This record gives sequence, structure tokens and C-alpha cells, in this order.
Amino acid sequence: MTRGVALGFSGGVDSTLAAVKLTEMDYQVHAVHLNMWKWGAEEAGETVFQQHAIELQQVAGVQLASIDASESMRKLVIEDFNQQLSLGNTPSPCIRCNPLVKFKLLLDYADAHDLQYIATGHYARVQRAEDGQYQLLRALDHSKDQSYMLCYLTQAILSRTLFPLGQSQKTEIKQTAHDLGLSVSEQPESQDLCFLNQHSYQEFVKHFSPDILVPGYIVNRQGEVLGRHEGLALYTIGQRKGIRIAAEEAYYVIEKDTVNNQLVVGFLNELGKKQMRVEKTNWISGSIPDEYECDVKIRYRAKIVPARLERIGKSNDYEVHFREELRDITPGQFAVFYRNDQVLGGGMISKVVSNNV
Repeated sequence: MTRGVALGFSGGVDSTLAAVKLTEMDYQVHAVHLNMWKWGAEEAGETVFQQHAIELQQVAGVQLASIDASESMRKLVIEDFNQQLSLGNTPSPCIRCNPLVKFKLLLDYADAHDLQYIATGHYARVQRAEDGQYQLLRALDHSKDQSYMLCYLTQAILSRTLFPLGQSQKTEIKQTAHDLGLSVSEQPESQDLCFLNQHSYQEFVKHFSPDILVPGYIVNRQGEVLGRHEGLALYTIGQRKGIRIAAEEAYYVIEKDTVNNQLVVGFLNELGKKQMRVEKTNWISGSIPDEYECDVKIRYRAKIVPARLERIGKSNDYEVHFREELRDITPGQFAVFYRNDQVLGGGMISKVVSNNV
């Protein structure tokens, strides 16, 4: 294989500067645009993207290839997203999409073109340890670190992956793009799920999964009926807006009772829990521990907290015990395990365990 790399190119500032950095490191760069499935995607954005592609060629001398990833994304990510919603979960589709769609298609392209590596503009790092294992690390810029979203990567993927922005500060990347005169330097960062395509989460659910939106009662912990909800899939744990029930204190969603189709609400002090269960755990090293002390992150923007993990039988499921109560533990989101800056792996939160259990 050549010292070449297939770089995932979205047209944004990060993937553009990743191409610049890779060419500066003397890699033969193939920029690969994955045409992902997006709701109501139109050709209106093509002109802007074409401009970004021209700029890519000008600043990095890199040509652009394109792969239709829409069907893979629909089958492997969107269908699972809708399935998780039907189960009352709040999905995190990006974690599933990375190994199953984005990184897989980049590896397929690299193999077809005899390239040794793949790369993305994620803010994360890879290093090879003394024992030969590949480790996934947090980016140096912790404020922009995206290692959480990469917890499902494997040794096979990491051994061929480069993250050229992992050592950089986001401010530095934006300034370099500005100095190069790139139009993407002023482009706002994407905050929502990419496939929503500027639609809201609630609009997506109402359009694609209206059958799961069954109205029901809003109740408190004591089972007293306080109001009505429009469908459990429209709410998430810790949510305050949209409950629309007058009270001296604000109500928060503390549970989604899918058996009785009830939205359980309570006050802020009722949100804290110290235990949860995690399933479908991926350990990046490939080794499966029975017990483990590590740090855990329960959402992308959540703080990292210490916890103790206990394996359930011989499964890949774990009981996770926190030292202190943690709010907003949400089934469907991912718990990602850390040791200092190293990402050990992660799994999907399947259940919140009451403190009296």
C-alpha cells in the first residue's frame, strides 16, 4: 500500500484543514465525500459545496471523490434510530454511524485504491502503546473533543486511522482557515443531527414515526395525573420545556413509562440517580473486564465522573455505580468509559436503576 489516506470530506472547516495538514505531512490525500441520507435534501446546497471543493483543490491540491452512502445510512442508522424511539429511548445515532457507515466506507475506498490509512476531521487522537495496542485519546482541545462519538471504533479501524486535528486547538484551525482565505472559516458549526437537515427533532419524529406518537397521561411519582403528553418519543430525560404544567417549581421529565404510556415528571431534586445498566458494550482493546474502576461520560456534553463497573454474568452488559447522584441518565444515550485521556470503550444506557434498589 502507498502512504496514502482516504479523508472523509464534509466541506466544513475541519475536514478542509485536515486535508491541508495531511498534505503538509506528505501524505497522498484522496478526499472522499460521503453523500449521507438527509431529510428533504435538495440540490440548493450543491453550489456552496462545489465552492468548498474548489477551495480544497486550491489550498491542498486535492481532488474530490464522492460515494453514495444514503442507503447504508438509511438501513443501518435511520432505521435503528426510529426503532430506539419506538422503545422509548433517546438515541445517539452518530456513535453507531461512525463504525458502520463512515469509517467502513472510507476503509472500503482505501482498500480499493491501495491506500494505507483513512482520516477524518474529528478532534481526537490515536496512539500505539508499547504492547502494540492502538489507543483512542481525547483531543488536546478538551472543549472540542469528539472522542465520545468514537467509542465504538475497534483495533482494526484505529490501526489505520489518522486524526490530523487531534493536536490542534479549534481557534487555531479557524484562524488558519481565515488566513488561507477559505469561505468555510466563517461557516457556523453544525449543532444538530446531520440528517435532520435544519428540521427539528420533533418534526422528524412526527413526519417519519407518527404511529409511535400515542398521547397519554403526565403523572408524578405518586401516580397522580397532572396533564397529557403528545407521545413519549417527543420527550427526553431531564427535559423541562414543553411539559406545560403550572407549579411552584419547574417540572422535569424523570422517566418514560413505556408500559403504561405515561410521562413521569418531578422536580429537580428527583432527577439524581447513582446506578444504571449499559448494554452492547464495545471495549476498544478487545479485552472484556469483569469489574473496572474508571471515569464515565453519559452524554456528549456531560462532565466526566468516576464510577465502578460490574459485568452482568458473561454478557457484554454492565451495572454502573456512581459515587454521587447524577442527573439526566437517559436510556438510548451512550456511556463512554475513560482512563485519564484514554477512551476505553462505551455502551448504550439501557436502564436507570432507582436509588433504593
